[in-house]
Amino acid sequence: MFAASAIAANTIMRSLCGAIFPLFAYYMFEGIGIQWGMTLLGCLATMFIPMPFVFYFYGKKIRAKSKFAPAPDIQQDKRRDEEARMGGDAGLNGGSPDGQAAASGSSQSEDAEKARKEEV
Repeated sequence: MFAASAIAANTIMRSLCGAIFPLFAYYMFEGIGIQWGMTLLGCLATMFIPMPFVFYFYGKKIRAKSKFAPAPDIQQDKRRDEEARMGGDAGLNGGSPDGQAAASGSSQSEDAEKARKEEV
């Protein structure tokens, strides 16, 4: 689910850079020289080296703050935490044979999740 968006974003950025770079490269190298121009490009490239590691370690927090990023892992963690707070098995069947307590428990958790989203 996440790979398709990352690959699409990578392809778009690579294509844009490939299309725009020839428009300013000549003027950049004429203005500041080949040595400083390559130093500038090298520094920019070096600044982006840690980005995959940043996304690996902080990706879950970043997705949790986003309104648009699909984060099923975060939703699953929230459900697991709520079930643990409610008492484990008591939240699954609620002691009733027809399972009505479980249905009302899930609607309560959905209402609580909606309230949390509205707060953010």
